[in-house]
Amino acid sequence: MRPQLPLIAALALLGQQPLLAQPVDLPIPAAKTTEYPPGISVRQTRSGPVYADARGRTLYGMDMRTVLRWSSDAAQYCQDQCTAWEPLLAPGDAKPNIAFPRGFGGPPAARTAGAPPRPPGPAPLPPGFVVPQTAPDWTVIAGPQGPQWVYKGWHMVYSRKGEPAGSAAHDGADQQIWNTLKFVPPVPSVVAPASVTTQFAGGAYLLADRQGRALFTGQCAAACAGWLPLTAPMAGQGLGEWSVSLAGDSPQWAWRGQPVYVSREADPLSVPRNGKVLRP
Repeated sequence: MRPQLPLIAALALLGQQPLLAQPVDLPIPAAKTTEYPPGISVRQTRSGPVYADARGRTLYGMDMRTVLRWSSDAAQYCQDQCTAWEPLLAPGDAKPNIAFPRGFGGPPAARTAGAPPRPPGPAPLPPGFVVPQTAPDWTVIAGPQGPQWVYKGWHMVYSRKGEPAGSAAHDGADQQIWNTLKFVPPVPSVVAPASVTTQFAGGAYLLADRQGRALFTGQCAAACAGWLPLTAPMAGQGLGEWSVSLAGDSPQWAWRGQPVYVSREADPLSVPRNGKVLRP
């Protein structure tokens, strides 16, 4: 099928547009460790916990995927364009250990004369290198000013020059190129029924059902009108601190002996006024 002419024109116009940033602040996955580079700590801000440098200045992440249109080597984007930003440098003898599909991590090795041509597809990774999708929390890249820290495989780390400690005033700066480097704690390991999961909200984890609705307990008025029980299998067995209550019309999960309910609020992560959120 041939595309319509207006679509062709729109795509041509798009190719002429200047660099576009990410449309929203992309969520950062949960941390895998609570061990950070020397001098780095986690501090609380109004919008939640963020990483900070040794002077208490909020750290920001520049997602390299937002600047790939500028260069195939996104790690070099801040060579001239980011004069107001200071990179979080790794020790001078740190070795880069992350590779990116389009030049991230350095140019491909030169082919030895007479060697067979390299097969199509991505170049093999140098020994000790990882790709962003499988990277640990902290890796090192060869940045414009030397070895530089990268968080979660994508985010080059910076602080804003002259910004006082504890400030996060530049969150979302330059059309969302710069975002505070948010700390999401490692996902807790919980022993719970298969219908129970965890959600991170308000700086802490809570228990939720598979639809992302908060779980809670508490004392309710009348016959708990409007409170939705977390149903259990008819022949369900207890699991850790969880047990099956048969006191109601149908089996219901109980946690530490207290009946468990599912949020029916407009905000699925909030609970009724006299309900108590369950936390791992």
